[in-house]
Amino acid sequence: MKCLFLYNPQSGKGKIAKKEKYITSFLEKTFDKLVVFRTQAKGDVTKEILKSGEKFDTIVVAGGDGTISEAVNGIMHLEKKPSLAILPFGTVNDVAHSLKIPTNTKKALNVIAKGTAKPHDVIKVNDSYGIYVFGGGALTETSYNTSQKAKKKFGRVAYGAHGLKKMFKTKNKSFTFSVDGKKISSKASLFLFINSKYVAGFKIDPNNDYSDQKGSFVLIESDSEKVKLSQLFKIARLFLCGYKNFKDKMLVKAKATKVKIESLEPYDFNLDGEIFPASSATIEIVPGLKIISYETKT
Repeated sequence: MKCLFLYNPQSGKGKIAKKEKYITSFLEKTFDKLVVFRTQAKGDVTKEILKSGEKFDTIVVAGGDGTISEAVNGIMHLEKKPSLAILPFGTVNDVAHSLKIPTNTKKALNVIAKGTAKPHDVIKVNDSYGIYVFGGGALTETSYNTSQKAKKKFGRVAYGAHGLKKMFKTKNKSFTFSVDGKKISSKASLFLFINSKYVAGFKIDPNNDYSDQKGSFVLIESDSEKVKLSQLFKIARLFLCGYKNFKDKMLVKAKATKVKIESLEPYDFNLDGEIFPASSATIEIVPGLKIISYETKT
């Protein structure tokens, strides 16, 4: 069994580099062959997987949700797809929490050694892939506009501080949504297409089944262009109460396989916490990925 180990030295406040020797020693005992690749810039994980991913049975990725998303985007473009294993070192680690992969390195490595590769759907957006959430609206830019320096120093608090500073400077944009063929034209305070149990550190969709080829679509509509405090309270209720329990007259919810979103002008969407600029997006939940975990559907 051949393994490719990729990691982002910047994730986890630089802790991965300090643990590299321990991690590689463990992986060398678990696999017949190990190759290590250290990223230098955003996009390196995807590029390396596209270049050499088909030579390996398992790809181990250490980093945050953004690094995992890069790996998924690479794997899904391969004809022969290796299994994915995760060592969580990010600020939030939504994907790992959803799969019950421990943030403790020793325990996460044991999942790789003793777990099994289980099917996991992915989010296809136009010609790109992600794994756990696509969206837009108020506060969604905080994940990619919060500085790396602030995240290293303050962790999750940095996201909240950035969001509070920017929240009333944004506007509710108009979109046309087609949710499994049903059309909705509306100004949006927030919209999300979720393929995960956790988003932004909150257990927003605990009943999510990420191998049923359906995602949880949620849209908080607005009757004005200006962001109001009442809308921000609704967003807070969504994350605190969860997808299933949150109800509001300005809310649209649906389990869907395919969502099309059109904007009147180019818009910065959010795919797995990273900026995704487009004037329109076709989002589908598709199979094809396998992730090593202990997680079951029960």
